[in-house]
Amino acid sequence: GSLPPQFTPTAAAPAMARSVSITGRTSVPPQLQSYPSADPNETVVAISPGVRVRISGIENVPGLTSDVVTIEADRVVAWTTAIGSLNTDGQSIQSADGGAGRWEFYLEGNIVYTEGDRVIYADQMYYHANENTGVIRNAEALTPVEDYEGLLRIKADVLQQLNAQSFVAYGAAFTSSRMGVPRYWMQAETITFQDNQRPQVDPFTGGAAVDYRTGEPAVEHEMFATSRNNLLYVGGIPVFYWPVMATDLTKPSFYVDRIGVRRDDVFGTQILVDWDTYQVLGWKNPADGTKWTFSTDWLSDRGFGLGTKFSYERTELFHFNGPVTGFVDAWGIKDSGLDNLGLDRRALIPEEEYRGRLLMRHRHHLANGYQFTAQVGLISDRNFLEEYYEYEWDQQKDEDTAIYLKRYVLNSTWGVRASVRTNDFFTQTEWLPRFDHYLLGQSLLGDHLTWSAHSHVGYANLRVAEPPSAINPSEVAKFDPLAWEKEVEGIHVSTRQEIDWPIQLGGIKVVPYALGELFNIGEDRDGQSLTRALGQTGMRASLPMWRVEPGVRSELLNLNGLAHKVTFETEFLYADADQDIDQFPLYEELDDDSVEAFRRRFYFDTFMGVPGGDVPRRFDERNYAFRSGMQSAVTAPSTAIADDLMLLKSAIRQRWQTKRGMPGHERIVDWIVLNIEGSYFPKASRDNFDEPFGLLNYDFRWHVGDRLTLLSDGYADTFADGLRTISLGGRITRPERGSVYLGMRSIEGPISSSILTAALSYRMTDKWILSGAASVDFGEVGTIGQNLAVTRVGESVLLRIGGYVDSSRDNVGISFAIEPRFLPSSKLGRVGGVTIPPAGAYGLE
Repeated sequence: GSLPPQFTPTAAAPAMARSVSITGRTSVPPQLQSYPSADPNETVVAISPGVRVRISGIENVPGLTSDVVTIEADRVVAWTTAIGSLNTDGQSIQSADGGAGRWEFYLEGNIVYTEGDRVIYADQMYYHANENTGVIRNAEALTPVEDYEGLLRIKADVLQQLNAQSFVAYGAAFTSSRMGVPRYWMQAETITFQDNQRPQVDPFTGGAAVDYRTGEPAVEHEMFATSRNNLLYVGGIPVFYWPVMATDLTKPSFYVDRIGVRRDDVFGTQILVDWDTYQVLGWKNPADGTKWTFSTDWLSDRGFGLGTKFSYERTELFHFNGPVTGFVDAWGIKDSGLDNLGLDRRALIPEEEYRGRLLMRHRHHLANGYQFTAQVGLISDRNFLEEYYEYEWDQQKDEDTAIYLKRYVLNSTWGVRASVRTNDFFTQTEWLPRFDHYLLGQSLLGDHLTWSAHSHVGYANLRVAEPPSAINPSEVAKFDPLAWEKEVEGIHVSTRQEIDWPIQLGGIKVVPYALGELFNIGEDRDGQSLTRALGQTGMRASLPMWRVEPGVRSELLNLNGLAHKVTFETEFLYADADQDIDQFPLYEELDDDSVEAFRRRFYFDTFMGVPGGDVPRRFDERNYAFRSGMQSAVTAPSTAIADDLMLLKSAIRQRWQTKRGMPGHERIVDWIVLNIEGSYFPKASRDNFDEPFGLLNYDFRWHVGDRLTLLSDGYADTFADGLRTISLGGRITRPERGSVYLGMRSIEGPISSSILTAALSYRMTDKWILSGAASVDFGEVGTIGQNLAVTRVGESVLLRIGGYVDSSRDNVGISFAIEPRFLPSSKLGRVGGVTIPPAGAYGLE
């Protein structure tokens, strides 16, 4: 077909090429011939074979950061008005330093065009050096993309450069594949894209950064493309069409962010697709630092789900400067199935037909030490998160609704917050509002004393969870309020002050201290106003010791010198409170909603409880927090946890350190870490159920080498049926090859189990990755769950297929996932803690 019409840009000032050098591209010198032109001020020069044209000092071209352009070709014809200032020896041309003139080139045969870190290969090319415009036929470009280690490959029948940063491609295709015939590519009738390059700044020197691979100045890219009549080819077959696409090429995904296909007995067949909302809407200039997706999910046994997520990470918001992060995540479904939550909860009827959640989290660090935090959590019913978002339910913070404004001023902070309960199936406290002030480590009397304090005042409304719906009798039968749950409200005010007197006695640091608190609530468990006074005194002491043996060396144990560092720590405290801990509801809760839900069933399943009763006192969460000495912390998270107590806590914290690394570049690392702690209760009958010792624990880590670590920890309470755990495990990692973990944990107490856990991720060959995990209980439970998957590492994509078994839910499933290798982050391609680089990142594979 005919060439597209030429485009002549308008420039504020004519661009000039100050220096042009034409030499041979190989050791064979080129032959130069000059011809007259119809323009008397112009000369035509023909050069062949094998030519290198180097143009430098290009001025007045916006967006062109590198002032050097290099073009290599088999044959070149040049039109120039600068012939009067040229030096030529018959085999090369060099323009005089400071010379000015117009340069136009026609090139053909094995063309390589280089500008900054952009490289274009072509058969034929016209290039206007002064205006940085041109037309290329049969072009292929390799261009970098932010957050992607490899190069994006673009081919076009005709590629027209309109200026330094604007291009139009006709009959174009692009891919990350470096194969002659790629496995996949995106093809379009026309593509218009902008590539704005700017010098990269070295954060350490403040000057221009240098690309360590080429030695040339490093550049950053801002690339945006608009394409029409788009087809996605996979294996040479068109599989997807879209009429118009507008995308930021620094985010190398197109319309679809994720596709997942699964099959199990809980949700049925699942097809999960996340779309890039900006691209679908053709939004050309989205706000920097934002990402917006929407989800279309089909679950054959449950229904059709829709959702959206908008996330942001910016340096300002609404003209208020300061780092700001957050997201809004919403998803919902018309549910036509049953919830399977494990064991005796495998067929629960959802309390709502239309189910979903809305979660918003926002944090903004403002000027002058201010921080604003907000969260909104709306959930349709009590079991939705546990069924559809199990990881969030088990691991993340409560999805409540609150706002909090805080200010940091040196060693003090003040803050005001307000919260409301939006989900009546959880127990939560509404603060309407609450003011807090913290002061930590304030020097008094010339550093002889140290003062710390926390005071707060607020109006609290403790709202207890509503019972489950009668449509699930098994849920109703195992719902009972916890011992501290009570519908109460009123003023909630306290001030807790501590004075420390640090004394250095030789190598021992001794800190006698006195702590006092006044605490008042508007309603206690009996609905009466209650005031508590707490007095506590004690002493903390620590003694550090060390020994260095530089001569201890062992190749087998990877030792290069050895330093043993030990710190002995102890604290004795005596506390007296004029009110019993059981009188106080927990306006400030100790556990998350998920743990509280478990504790209600724990009472019935483990202790065969009856409604109206409570777990034995020794297994009450308040008692563990109290025996651990929570009340001795000025910043204790729950003011209610305090009572009469006498306690002696001791710990030995040890580490053995050595040096590792190349000679001259050694680093100090922990070889072995061993911490041991325990508590002694002088009044054991009152404070620790007749046992003088308790809360015994240790933590052990042995970093045998940089790749192998052995781990062990243990805990014991010595009273009847007290919790006792011990674990032993090891992990070995080889970056880019694999990792293995094997561990055993034994638990005795109210619950008894011995669990063996194993996990493997191993790159068997360049093409295949094996991954899996399994947990087995050697007690009554037996098999807990297993999963196994294989991943094929293709040149363009990662393909994973796997299966899993969840014995608790009697669920068996399979999953299939596909992930392009040009994504900036990879979920499927991590082996040994390292992401497999994309094809072509380090040349052809």
